[in-house]
Amino acid sequence: MKTKTIVALIAAPLVAVAARALMTPIYQDSADQFDTTRYLAALTEAGTRNDAGALLATLSAMLYVASALALAGILKSRLGTVGAALSIVGAFGLAAHAVFVLMAGRLAEESDRGAAAVLLGRIYNAPELSVFFLAVVAGAVGAVLLAIGLYRSRQVPRGAALLWGVGGAGLMVTTQGPMVSFVAGAALLALAGLAWVAVGTTEREPVAVSH
Repeated sequence: MKTKTIVALIAAPLVAVAARALMTPIYQDSADQFDTTRYLAALTEAGTRNDAGALLATLSAMLYVASALALAGILKSRLGTVGAALSIVGAFGLAAHAVFVLMAGRLAEESDRGAAAVLLGRIYNAPELSVFFLAVVAGAVGAVLLAIGLYRSRQVPRGAALLWGVGGAGLMVTTQGPMVSFVAGAALLALAGLAWVAVGTTEREPVAVSH
């Protein structure tokens, strides 16, 4: 496997680990609704850190496209193509959430915290924006399809395919939270899975014998 392919596989989850360790997760109240007041208060205390995490998350989303294409290149099958396409849709969802986090950081700077909280809640619950939630769900399905393809192909250890499936889907569905341990943990699983895929694929490549 070429070095650029290995980098393409692991760069996105590696950056995602750092991004999610820095970003503040979406807090929920006792009714499982977005706790905008608590969230904005947390952003006020750690605005620079959160902005840095959101910018890294945007970079990770772009790199995730390369990871999906690299996996499709390993599989070279219809299942791999569909899985990669859905994963790329998921990358748009990841980027959209990063933009939302950056916007929330700007609202946290407003003096009228009550009005800012109401506005943030309206934006978060706007039905027009539910498409971005559907995008990360599509990305989770794409990760599972790619994992199934890898598992069936036997081009990588089956454990690597399973780990990537869990980590890749988890990376998508935990985009918003609810806890740092969840969002960062899912990214770590995705990183471990893709690193294992990269190593496993390299080990299975035929070695040229000189005569």
